[in-house]
Amino acid sequence: MESIMTAPGVIKSATRIYVTPEDVSALMGCRRSMAYEMIKKINNDAKKRGKHTFPSGKANKYLFSEYYEIPIEDVDKVIARGQEA
Repeated sequence: MESIMTAPGVIKSATRIYVTPEDVSALMGCRRSMAYEMIKKINNDAKKRGKHTFPSGKANKYLFSEYYEIPIEDVDKVIARGQEA
């Protein structure tokens, strides 16, 4: 049986829809404590906009990408690297 990753029609593997402190640390080159603060800021901003917020320690990757002006492709690469480990 073929692997799901190489099955016909599969474009790429799915990544999470949120970032974690480890992802933020890798993207921003900061410590975990600062990453938690950045995630908190994203969730507070999402709440003000009336958007879905994640539990503490997680933030929407699209809002993170928009807020810090990081291409979503770069965010997905870091998330994919973390999922492989």
